Amino acid sequence: MKIYREKKLSVPEGYFYSVVMWFGVCFLTVFFTLADLLIAFPLSVLFEKGSRNLVHRVSRLWAAGIIRWNPIWKLAVTGLGYIEKGKNYIVVANHQSLLDILAVCAALPLNFKFLAKKELFYVPFLGWAMACAGYIPVDRSSHESGRKAMKRIQALLKMNLSVLLFPEGTRSPDGKIHAFKMGAFKLARDNKVEILPVVIDGTGRALPKKSFFLKNRSTFIVSIGKPVSPEALSDYSIDEVKENVRHEMTARLAKIRHQPRGKG
Repeated sequence: MKIYREKKLSVPEGYFYSVVMWFGVCFLTVFFTLADLLIAFPLSVLFEKGSRNLVHRVSRLWAAGIIRWNPIWKLAVTGLGYIEKGKNYIVVANHQSLLDILAVCAALPLNFKFLAKKELFYVPFLGWAMACAGYIPVDRSSHESGRKAMKRIQALLKMNLSVLLFPEGTRSPDGKIHAFKMGAFKLARDNKVEILPVVIDGTGRALPKKSFFLKNRSTFIVSIGKPVSPEALSDYSIDEVKENVRHEMTARLAKIRHQPRGKG
């Protein structure tokens, strides 16, 4: 089955669809933030004991809405059968674009939290929605902020919630999967939580790093891999597990990119 669809946009098309996309982002962000503030967040505080699940569900609707809004984007998800209902995970994903969080939010039927630079929480509406959902602000220049974020992640894992981390630490400049940092894998071992390896493709070419201008008509592919059990984490060194996961994700990304490519 052809799930990969890509076509380079002309400059006029790129400008047109960029305006469509950013207008949609602004409109839907305001709409769903108001839904958070007026409905989801108060109900979550009253009934969900800190999980903010209802607010994250609104985030998933926001993400899916933005992808559907733009007529040049589609979302394809594989491997949903690997996700076990009621189980929490440390989700590790490669990082290509600002659009990655949209793709993962729309694709994964999990209540997960993720790290985001603290500046985003100051953005009107977007930052308010992120705070309501319980996402985690971090100052990348501060070790103390990093330590607080790790403590927050550990508390979330003890609540049986999932956490999304991008172990590359930053967006890939060339679409390849680069070296992983150790943090996600140490957290998984120390808290006995499975790692869920997720490969994202298509987002980097749709909206490249350091660009706000759409380049391609694209399908965002979210490929969910087989979870890595806590037993595997204890049988091997963290570095071995980290490299095994990265090699598997790299091979899966290559396989995705060699599938037949539909045009149009």
